[in-house]
Amino acid sequence: MISEFPYAGIASFLKAPLIARPTRADGEVAIFGVPFDQGTTARPGARFGPRAIRDASTMYAYFPPGEPVYDGEVDAWILDGVRFVDVGDVDIPPMAPPELFHETVSAQVTSLARTGLLPVGLGGDHSVTYPILRGLSAARDGRPFHLVQLDTHMDYWDDEGGQRYTHASPIIRAHEDGLVDGITQLGIRGVHTMRDNIELARERGVRVFWCAQAKHAPAEDLIAHIEPGADVYITLDIDALDPAIAPGTGTPEPGGFTYYEAKAIMRAVAQRGRLVGLDVVEVSQPYDVSQTTAQHAARLIIDTVGAAFSGPTAPHLA
Repeated sequence: MISEFPYAGIASFLKAPLIARPTRADGEVAIFGVPFDQGTTARPGARFGPRAIRDASTMYAYFPPGEPVYDGEVDAWILDGVRFVDVGDVDIPPMAPPELFHETVSAQVTSLARTGLLPVGLGGDHSVTYPILRGLSAARDGRPFHLVQLDTHMDYWDDEGGQRYTHASPIIRAHEDGLVDGITQLGIRGVHTMRDNIELARERGVRVFWCAQAKHAPAEDLIAHIEPGADVYITLDIDALDPAIAPGTGTPEPGGFTYYEAKAIMRAVAQRGRLVGLDVVEVSQPYDVSQTTAQHAARLIIDTVGAAFSGPTAPHLA
């Protein structure tokens, strides 16, 4: 007998079945963890993020797999017929050099994406997004997609401290490699972002929305430039949220999105475009004493996936 209660059983994401090598017959969404924080330049601990998010997600595991859930706040049934599987974590040895780290993550994501399931990654610091995007691009035979990033920081540094593959550089690396054909950044704030960095990104076509601007504009207006039905990938750095509600992160910054603001943006993106992948990064469990950060991460995944599969441009699974 499997208990429905969150405090019992194995804490996979939403208590989904653990299947190391899933096929399309097993589900629609594949959760995978990347427990890596060697790219962190501030407070470590994001390597514990996948475990923390999975544990927090069990609070929402009362409903059977594939059964629709009613979200009264948006008056919508979500996750109707959507089954999750959890493939576990990418096996990354401690002190792995960047080349090995990238190859290991990319290979697993490529294999997973080719099954036809929607890949959803749990970080890990934001450096994990670059190899995830590489792996997804390989599975798509190089066809680019639009990247939507909710974040405090642009992560568009060419290098930091002489290092080119930290959590400060995944977006510039993905852009330079041609993995994406457009980038929209929402929630940027603070004093870590240099003016020349902003100018470089904008010269290359990146659309940057400051947090104060994004908080007060309708979500649909912020993404109106994205073609309806375009392939989109969402990366959520949890530090995009206000640290008052999400303190468990490595590089917090005053201000930020509320849960409802982030939810509105992510749902709008998932329903305007065709979601091809999603990651949530920078949840640092040691700083998340009350589990509120992990709770927000888990819930925003549910919200976004739910919107993607109930919208007019649902993911086309193999």
